[in-house]
Order: sequence, then C-alpha cells, then structure tokens
Amino acid sequence: MPARHDILIVDDEPVNLRLLKGVLKGLDLNLISASSGEQALALAAERDFALALVDVMMPGMNGFQVAERLRLDERTRFLPIIFITAVGVEDKYVFQGYETGAVDYLIKPLDTAILRSKVKVFLELFNQKVELEKTGRNLEQALEELTRSQQALADSEERYRIIADYNHDMECWIGADGRMLYVSPSCARITGYEPEKFMADPGFLERIIHTEDVADWRAFMASPQSTGDNSLDFRIYRKDTRMCWISQVKSEVLAGDRGSLGLRCSLRDITQRKQMELKLRHQAMHDPLTGVANRTLCLDRIEQAMNRVKRKKDYHFATMFVDLDKFKTVNDTHGHAFGDRLLGQVSQRMVRCVRNLDTVARFGGDEFVIFLDDLSKKSEVMRVVKRIMQAILEPFYINGIEIRTTVSIGVALNSAVFSGPEEHIQAANIAMYRAKESGRNRFKVFNRGMRDKLISRLTIENDLRRAVSRNEFFVVYQPIVDIENRSLVGLEALARWRHPGKGVLDPGEFIPLAEETGLIVELGLLILEKSCTAMAAWRKAYPQARDLSLSVNISAKQFMKSDLVEDVQRIVSNVGFPANLLRLEITETTVMDDARNSVRKLARLKESGITLSIDDFGTGYSSMSYLRRFPLDHLKIDLSFIQGLDQSADNLEIVRAIINLAHSLDLKVVAEGVEKQAHAAILSDLDCEYGQGFLFARPLSEQDVEAYVKAMQDPARK
Repeated sequence: MPARHDILIVDDEPVNLRLLKGVLKGLDLNLISASSGEQALALAAERDFALALVDVMMPGMNGFQVAERLRLDERTRFLPIIFITAVGVEDKYVFQGYETGAVDYLIKPLDTAILRSKVKVFLELFNQKVELEKTGRNLEQALEELTRSQQALADSEERYRIIADYNHDMECWIGADGRMLYVSPSCARITGYEPEKFMADPGFLERIIHTEDVADWRAFMASPQSTGDNSLDFRIYRKDTRMCWISQVKSEVLAGDRGSLGLRCSLRDITQRKQMELKLRHQAMHDPLTGVANRTLCLDRIEQAMNRVKRKKDYHFATMFVDLDKFKTVNDTHGHAFGDRLLGQVSQRMVRCVRNLDTVARFGGDEFVIFLDDLSKKSEVMRVVKRIMQAILEPFYINGIEIRTTVSIGVALNSAVFSGPEEHIQAANIAMYRAKESGRNRFKVFNRGMRDKLISRLTIENDLRRAVSRNEFFVVYQPIVDIENRSLVGLEALARWRHPGKGVLDPGEFIPLAEETGLIVELGLLILEKSCTAMAAWRKAYPQARDLSLSVNISAKQFMKSDLVEDVQRIVSNVGFPANLLRLEITETTVMDDARNSVRKLARLKESGITLSIDDFGTGYSSMSYLRRFPLDHLKIDLSFIQGLDQSADNLEIVRAIINLAHSLDLKVVAEGVEKQAHAAILSDLDCEYGQGFLFARPLSEQDVEAYVKAMQDPARK
C-alpha cells in the first residue's frame, strides 16, 4: 500500500486554503498549507513534497517568485508546481508561469474534477519516482554487500567476539564437559567479579547464587531444551555483598554432525525491574491512602486461613470489622482531606496494636478489617479488641486540631459455618452493626442468632435476585389529593413484593437490601415501566384520568447512573405516557451528595418535560444556593414532621418554614403521612397544595385505582 505523501498548498487567503483542502478531501495524502511565500519556502526545505499548488497573486513574495526560489534550491528544484490564479488567462502570465518552472496552470474558479485528476496524476508520478529511487538504493546496497562479503567472512570470528565482549549482558559459553569456555567482560559490571574468576572455577557461578534459588537454577540448567523452559529469574550476591536479581536464558550450541558443543547463556541484571514489580504488587494489594492492606489482600489471607483450619484442628483465627464512629461529621466539618489524614493515623494506631503476622486492611470509607492469624486461644481476640478501642480513644492531632473519636467493632471467630472469606467478613460486619445499635464505642462477637439472621438475609437476597425475572414485583398506588377540595390530582407508585413463601412484603423489608446489592436499579426501572404502562391505559380508558400525574421514586443508585435520562425517556416513549405527567421523586440527600452533577442531570430530565420533586425534605441538609439552581417543581415534606403536626409546636414551625421556603422558590408542596383531619386543616391553613396519607386513601391495587377513578364522575360520590 503506497505511503501517504505530502502536498504543499500556498495561498494567502484562508478561505482558499479551506476550499482546496475540501476539494482534495478523501485522497490519501497529507495537505500542508502555507499562507505566504516565505512560509512555503521554509516548509519546502523541511519536507519532501510530491506536489505544490501555488497561488500567483500573493502580497510580498508572489507565486512566480516562490517558484523561482524553489528552482534555485537543489533540494526542491524538481518539485512539480501547479499555479492557481484568478488573474486571467493572458499568455504572458501563462508563459511566465512555465518559465519559472510550473508544470501546469489552473484558472479560478477551479474545476474540482480537473484539480483532483491532476493531483492524482502527480501523486502517481511521485510514487513511481520514490519506487525508482528505492530500487536504485537497493541495487547500490546489494553491490556494496557483495563487495563486503569476502571481508565480512574473514572478520566474522573477530566481530562476534567483539560483540560478545561489549554486550550489555553477561555472555557465557559452557562446554559440554562443564568448563567455562568464554565469559564476557560484562560479568564484572553485573557480579563485581572479573571473567577470569569464572573461567578458572566453573562452579563459582553456582556459589554466588542465593541459597533459596540454587535448586531451581540446577533444575533449569539440567532441563532439556525441548521443554521450552529456557529462562529463569534468580538472585545472586555481588562481590560488594549486594543482592541483585538475574534473568538467565540459555540455548544449546550445535556444530552440525559433531553434536552439542555445550550451552550459551546470557545473564541480565533485572534488579530494577523486580523492584518495580514488587512495588506494583504492593500497590495492587495495599490501600493507597493509608498504606495498609486492601480488600484483595485481606480476603486472600482469610481464605488461606480457612483452608488451614480444615487441615489443623488446633488452628484458630479471627476477623474484626472496625467502623469509625461519626466519621461523616469529621468530613462534613473539616473536609475530606482532613478526614483522609485521620484515617491514616487511625490505621497506623491499629497496626501498632497487632502482631506482624496479623493484617490490618481498609475496605473503603471509614471501614477496616483486621485479620488475626494463628491465635493460641480465642481469648486473645478480646485483648486485641480492647487495645484497639483504648488506642483510638486517645486524641488525634491534625493541623493543630484535636479530634476525639471511637470505633464500633464486630468480631467473627473461625467457624465451619462460613463458606468463604466474604461470608466471614459479612458476619463480622453484622456483629459490628449490632455494636453500633448498642450505642457505639462497643464490640460484639458474631453468634448463632446473628448467623440465623444472616442466613435469612442471604435467603432474602437470593430470592430478591430471582424475583425480577419471575415477575414477583407489583405496584400499588397511593392517591395524592388537593388539600383544599380533596380532588384526586395524582398517584404515587409504590413497590410491593409478592414473595412465594412469605406473602406480600412492604418496601421496608426489601428496598434497603435492593439498595445494598445494586438490584434497586433494575427494580426501579421495572416499577417505572409498570406504573407508566398502567397510567397510559387509564388515561385512554377514563377521560377524568387524563390529567393525573404519576409520582415515582428514584433511588440514589438509579440517580447516579449515567444513562438514567435515556432510560426514563425510553420508557415514557414506549408506553405512550406524557413526560409532563411523570413526577420523579428524588431524596434531598441524594441530590446533595453531588450537587453539581445533580444540577446537570436534573436539567436534562427537565428538558425532557419531566416534573421533578425533592422527596423527604427536611431529613437531610440542603444548600439554599443549590436549591435555587435545581430545576424543581415540587417539594415533599417528610411524614415525620406531619405526624406530630397537631401536637408539636416545633413540628408546626418546621412545616411552616418548609412551605414558606418552597413557595419562595416557586415550588408546590406535597405533605405525606396525612392521617388526621387536624393535619389536613393545619396544612390547608399553611397553604400546602397537596397531601397524601391514610386520611385520604391507603395504597390501592390496580383494580381499586380503576374503581377510584370511575367514582370521580359518579354523582353518588359527590
């Protein structure tokens, strides 16, 4: 395949340069442009152009002058030049062009077909020229090689010895009888010993090999070449006592019918490479923030310990799951960089509390796992736990600031009930959460009762993974009404699980697990699609349902997905449900977790016509500046504020403040958890627009929704 060649385009008008590039686009060439004669001459001196397209009329040095200068230069005198001009077709210009060395002349406006055709011709001529030059060089080279062949043969032995002598690697020729026939001078640089040392003592090389590697080296040297195992990495001790890594390759020296003449070996110093490998291996197995082991290394060591338990009955180990109490407060108060430094100091204190054979690992965030290996008795674990808790109680000093914190610890002892390291750590994690539930700065040891709960949890998790494919999830709908006139304005879709063995499960029994396992993303899309499909059908069947909105909760993991907007657009489009009637509810905590990214994603959803609502408002922490930037339509007050509305003055003031805030941001307000007439009356007085709760209706099945919608036009209901 011919190489891409350079073509020089010279024109002082950028428009003309772009025009020429556009005309020649698609041809297999590199277009190099110059906006002046001087620039063109400079480029021509640096490159071997196949053709030059030169505008005649240019300020300063015109095209004719450029051509004359090119012809005077030995490097460019044969460069084909095509003049391009709009000055006319008078003979004097044409003749002047040819006199200065042009091979052709094109008049503007250009005929693009002619230009492309001429360029192709000159490219082909240039290719032929290149091939001829290449053939000439090859012939010259062949002649030179022929003339050198006799001399090369005569000097071959000396030349190869010089190459071996000056090779960067240590080259050795070991005869069939084991004697060293040749050792290159590089051995002095690699080992510190001169070649004569190895030549005089054939066994010397083996004696400087690290004792742990001698057996492998002997096996390597004795192995036949046919095994393919022709390289080995091992350690040696240099003359200056430093240890270094060597990579040795070998090949048999054959002399035709005379058989083997021994082995040729090349030894290379790979100490730097090995050090880099060790560094990379360390980085792959250790946490970059704290320097302690990471999840991968910790799991591997626990798995090895679990295998040892099967072979040794008196072998004991334990796993501790350690979580820093209220670490989020430190991050929120002092910043993540400050929190990172605290994690580093905490990890080092824990390292000092355990033995060298134990492992301290960071699993992420403020969670650590400590693996205690080869315990003489199980009671040792408690002593380590107390040491760690006492060590963490001591104050930390970062940037002159004193920080006090505590840890919650869960302990799992080695037991046959665990099938793998992940399950073992999960047991310790469960025990740690029991410790947190007990009031923090405590520890708990995993027991059989926790194990039963763990098995139940794992069973539910497995059932949850199968539930989506088995279509066990269904949707119920809670009406949202106008607080003032109690008319139906929309429905909120709520997930339910029809478990084959446990009956219908409420969201609280499976949503947190779905969030933890990541299944919430698939489940969320399923609920969105089911509810949009049902709403689209009701809109067609019942005129009074055409303006009803549909509220659907979006989980944190769903919101983090990069293709969330596309998923929502696809679903509403496929089922034929208007985007402006879909209200996505996202919790305050979710949008504030990454406020900048939330602004962009919410804006894209808003551009699709979708209505947006902040859910559970008041339970998180919102920045007023970001609330103003979020393209929201509604704000939903968390039920925890509504349920005590008629009994708590604090709740009343909080709800009043939230409603006033929402209205100041031009947002409509939905109150959830309205269960009493008193709640509704207070909300109406506070100008809250919408409400939902048991006072108006419990969550309804699809059949009940249809009956509810039908009754909207039934006079008997009024």
